[in-house]
Amino acid sequence: MKHFFIMNPAAGKGTRFHELIEDIHKVCDRRKVYYAIHVTERIGEATEFVKKMCKNSNDEMRFYACGGDGTIKEVAAGLIGCDHAELAIIPMGTGNDFVRNFEHREQLFNIDAQIDGETRKIDLLKYNNKYAINLINMGFDCEVAKQVAVNRRSLFVPNKLAYTASIVQKITQFDTAIVNGKISFDGVLHRGDKYQACVFANGCYYGGGYKAAPAAQFDDGIIDCCVIDKISLATFVSILGHYKAGTHLTEKKVPEVFAYKKCKQVEISFYKPTDISVDGEIERVNGKLALSVVKDAVTLSLPKACQPIPVEPNVAKAAKKFNSKNYNA
Repeated sequence: MKHFFIMNPAAGKGTRFHELIEDIHKVCDRRKVYYAIHVTERIGEATEFVKKMCKNSNDEMRFYACGGDGTIKEVAAGLIGCDHAELAIIPMGTGNDFVRNFEHREQLFNIDAQIDGETRKIDLLKYNNKYAINLINMGFDCEVAKQVAVNRRSLFVPNKLAYTASIVQKITQFDTAIVNGKISFDGVLHRGDKYQACVFANGCYYGGGYKAAPAAQFDDGIIDCCVIDKISLATFVSILGHYKAGTHLTEKKVPEVFAYKKCKQVEISFYKPTDISVDGEIERVNGKLALSVVKDAVTLSLPKACQPIPVEPNVAKAAKKFNSKNYNA
């Protein structure tokens, strides 16, 4: 097995970059494994590097995405169709939302445990012939994500508060940060055409811990969708705490101003060019967004202690109830 550590030096404001490099050298030299460190310099470079290595060698390889969700997404995209290579994750970002789906996340920094990792297949989301590993969101959430990118470069905003601070800063745009378009789930047209926020998820979390899709599993071949109707600011504030905690499906006091659907395909026809956030990175879409799930797309290696956190039975039951409701146009 060859081990390649792909490092984004900008992730997490670079606070653990040099420390991690020293740890990699120390453990890999002691273990006498084949390894190399590749430091990226631009967006998209991780995908290109992984594709090149997979094409040029049939050796078993493991690529460690050392960065945030964007870096993980890039490495995973490079592994599509490569059966002799694995994805591993050392979360160096500020949000690190994808790895929140696993227990004992501290073990992801244990290089010994990483080398001895166990593998499992996971799904990816495919959108307009590109890939996401965790979640795609739009609407007010996307405007907040833009501000998060600014705040995370600031020395005055703690990483843990970046998303909440960004919500406060973007409140003045609440009434205009709307998704305008028609949405269909597995070919069935959804009601309305104005939405405050839309989330299409492989994992449960985004925004540094907001559990928007509490019934999502990254290996079930399903997209979890949470679509919030156009609502008032007062209503938004009233549900925000539950939305963050992931109790918006189970708490009876939460007004039913959203739909929660499980499906394999989503299509959105936008009325105008629209920004979307893909694993925390902003992209603009013109016309349509076609979204599907790629079952068992890549092989993920994790330390033995990092097992997936199961969906709670009451959450699964609530999600099934929401999914059965008729939201047709």
